[in-house]
Amino acid sequence: MKKLSIIPIILLLVVGCSTDDAPFFFFEVTPVDTVSNVPDVLVVGQTDTIQVTYKRPSTCHAFNGFDISNEDGVREIAIITKVVQGRSTCSDLENDLRTAPLVITPEAAGELNLRFFTGNNATGDPTFVTFNVPIVE
Repeated sequence: MKKLSIIPIILLLVVGCSTDDAPFFFFEVTPVDTVSNVPDVLVVGQTDTIQVTYKRPSTCHAFNGFDISNEDGVREIAIITKVVQGRSTCSDLENDLRTAPLVITPEAAGELNLRFFTGNNATGDPTFVTFNVPIVE
């Protein structure tokens, strides 16, 4: 009997807490426009900052970080933006360039292979701008 009285209470809490009117968000990969301040050489243990510029598509997009995957010694890097939906004040932007710092501190000598996602080509394949930077002791 106690179990039966708990079920309606739980249902009331779930329905009462519904936030259908609240904006929600999702994450989106945003292509890199330019990459600057890439050093000619990196030094183990020394921090360097690469400037990554992208076009913010709308006023509902905000920088959320980098998506970095490391496969076979190549780091593929993409900008991740958080997109808020449900706002009536969102508007598309033509040329709103934003720059985000990518901080790198190498831990071992060798070569750092960086591939920055720049979008998709006409056939839908991803395109990249690539930098190979030696790392010295």
